[in-house]
Amino acid sequence: MDVNRHPGDATKGPDERFSGDVWLWPRIGATAHAEVRNVLFTPGSHSAWHRHPAGQVLHVTEGVGLVQSRGGELQEIRAGDTVICHPGEEHWHGAAPGTFMTHIAVTDGPTEWQEHVKDEEYRG
Repeated sequence: MDVNRHPGDATKGPDERFSGDVWLWPRIGATAHAEVRNVLFTPGSHSAWHRHPAGQVLHVTEGVGLVQSRGGELQEIRAGDTVICHPGEEHWHGAAPGTFMTHIAVTDGPTEWQEHVKDEEYRG
């Protein structure tokens, strides 16, 4: 068993994976296959399209965000909402215009990053 009292400082998400300023807070915990981290999206910022072969769970803790599966409806998410991204499901997520959004991301396995979300996709 490990007790992690200071896992590290927040880091800015890389430009090739995110549009706008996204901050990845230290991991809450990780195992060989899964990780849990806090992610802060500044107003209008969002991830690129991506997928997780084993899936991902997002739990919104603050603010208002947007989430969409490839070919699916753009959906608003709010504090208290939980999003389940099924294994292999291509998706993106981020803050709505004009507001911050923070979520806890629980990811099982690697992330496969794809192209950036187009402005018209973000606007719906």
